[in-house]
Amino acid sequence: MACPDSNTQQCEFAQFLVDETPVFDKMIMEDIRLTDSWVGNVSVGTMAAGTPPQVTQDRFRSVFPNTAKPWTEVASIGPGCDGNPCDPAEAQIGWGSDRLTFGELTQNWTTPLQCYDQLLNVTQASEQIQYIISNILRPATTDIFSMFARKQTAFWSKYKTAANSLQSDFTYQWNLDANGDESYFDASVPPSQLFKLVPQMLQNNWSFTMRDGYGGKNPFVETAPFVELVTDMDTAWSLEKLGGQQGVGGGSGPSVIGNWRFEQFAEQSKYWRYGFNGSIGNYLVRVDEMGLRFNYMTDLGAAANGGNGNRYRYQLVLPYTNSATTGAGGASGLGSNPNADFDRAQYAISFQSHKMGLEFLVADSTPINPEMPFVNQEFGGKWRFLMNNLGEDVNGVAISNKWGNKGQFGARFKYYVRPKHYEFLRVYFHKREQFCIPEIDVCSASPGYPAQSYASANDECPATDGVYGTGVPTTIGPVPSDL
Repeated sequence: MACPDSNTQQCEFAQFLVDETPVFDKMIMEDIRLTDSWVGNVSVGTMAAGTPPQVTQDRFRSVFPNTAKPWTEVASIGPGCDGNPCDPAEAQIGWGSDRLTFGELTQNWTTPLQCYDQLLNVTQASEQIQYIISNILRPATTDIFSMFARKQTAFWSKYKTAANSLQSDFTYQWNLDANGDESYFDASVPPSQLFKLVPQMLQNNWSFTMRDGYGGKNPFVETAPFVELVTDMDTAWSLEKLGGQQGVGGGSGPSVIGNWRFEQFAEQSKYWRYGFNGSIGNYLVRVDEMGLRFNYMTDLGAAANGGNGNRYRYQLVLPYTNSATTGAGGASGLGSNPNADFDRAQYAISFQSHKMGLEFLVADSTPINPEMPFVNQEFGGKWRFLMNNLGEDVNGVAISNKWGNKGQFGARFKYYVRPKHYEFLRVYFHKREQFCIPEIDVCSASPGYPAQSYASANDECPATDGVYGTGVPTTIGPVPSDL
């Protein structure tokens, strides 16, 4: 092929070499996702086999004596039978008990079907299946249990407090959306009666909490008188800015400076070991960045939910959304993305928590009888590979697996939630937000764009007769022209 002119850089070269494209990077990248924080912060155990799905629990109640009773001055005994010294007045103290019922709750999860013969022809099947097990399924167990723990803690909390100056009680219930998901949080408190969580709310409840037994029989001797608060980081940062008796703003006044603000622990503090991120006065703060957050939807009216008062509908917002992936040689799948609406959600639940508040009991899977070889069951969310009774195909025909080359991952969750000291638990339903971003302009006027020169190439200087350029004169060769 001839070049069109003497400038070879404009020549069109023919390509007759092998070009194996595309070339795949040997490194396959993986998503990194936040690990949930409720596992390890609640009490867990097992429920013995043979337990029915409904369990009745009795509780001995404490009784406080009526210490307002007057004391009687003992009169001198005269010669007669005055009064009744042998039958003095008596104050009474009694006792009582409570009975409640808790039950077993379950969820079952499965993945899409997998075919062994098909996987044999996929180049990265082994690597991706291992990623699915380690980075999708096992973290899913944590996420599923953590949301369950949040909802059950809210359900069993003896005190449900709306964040306002009266700290009024509220009720709520979960309702299903069109997809069958628990997305609707219908509550008795309107958004106009909800405000941000402030230190004064915590202060006002601390003494009440101690009297309710949170710190033991003598919290000032037996244990450190701390209460656990579970909230989001934005609320914790907001609490840092709200100090003092007035509860707003900052400044150097004695009612503001140094009063009940969020403080991160020093690096050497032992509380880091227990998952706490800081403190607010006598509250230890555990940050839950995947907690219960909502946006307000509408007032359903007085007749909603049977007229029980839960008329104000809030919608649950989750921390991640899933969207379609492009596929990598296979069909399009799913991938998670952080949900910006979760950050912008204006309503949240924070918890006053305690490990002795609830106990999550996994159903025991002890064999019934040696002559009944059931497959060993795992009800704590452990994933296993299932190969029997795989359901039906798209045509409604039972899926055959006589070759044992089909299967799917599945996990079972079965928990009894035993209420223990649920009086230690309190829910705060409050507003929240990310910090307002100030728009700070520069103080100087714009300088415009003065003419600039950023050239970094030498000027071209073609050599003339007997001249090699404008170099340094030497005794060898012609002397450059005097320019």
